[in-house]
Amino acid sequence: MRRLVPDRELVRRRAAGETLRALAGDYRVAHTTLGRYFTRPEVVVELGEARRRLPVERRAERQAWAAQRAEEQRLLREVRLKAKAQAAQAEERAREAAAAAPRRRRRSAYEAWLDEHDARQPLTRAELRSTNDERAAAVVEAGGGMEAVVAATGLRTRANVFRTIEPAILVQALVTDAAARKTAPPPSLDLRRLVPDRELLRRRAAGETLRELAADYGVAHTSLGRYFARPEVARQLRALARG
Repeated sequence: MRRLVPDRELVRRRAAGETLRALAGDYRVAHTTLGRYFTRPEVVVELGEARRRLPVERRAERQAWAAQRAEEQRLLREVRLKAKAQAAQAEERAREAAAAAPRRRRRSAYEAWLDEHDARQPLTRAELRSTNDERAAAVVEAGGGMEAVVAATGLRTRANVFRTIEPAILVQALVTDAAARKTAPPPSLDLRRLVPDRELLRRRAAGETLRELAADYGVAHTSLGRYFARPEVARQLRALARG
């Protein structure tokens, strides 16, 4: 099997239940080649060990994901509170500036300077924007959400963005994400190779066959069949067909 270059991930994915055809597409071999590979005695032993380890690994992955999610939720609450405080501060400053506006003509430039000095305030968070703040603001103004902010700033994770970027910008990005989720297709979940989008649902509602769509999305037509059979996806398809 000259073309097959097996690795630990191949065995782990097979132990997790992925089909030979799905794996064959990723490893650029025929599924029959993989079938022969997985019948080798040493591979059978390795596959059995991987299946025994799988519950422990999945439990560790779930715990790590839950911890990450909890930290993101904590930071998100802080961001919302800071954004509210930032908005309240801006309103308070506007009221103070209006109240402090001179009602009489200044008699000299020095008196005008004194008035300006007395009215001076510390810089706000919005006035102290960093380069990443500016990048994030530009992305959000263009209609981007949190993932676009992460990509534009190079901060790698949502948690880093929550800790670094101006809260008012992040709140707007979250509003954009919330609006997008209302029309976004349901995730593929266990279908790892399938990345659904609005165009996939639109084309299926318009009558394109599973095989035509499968070729464009790089998956088996049976994978698409399972995806479209899900109740939430079926509801979206019916709504698109009626519309």
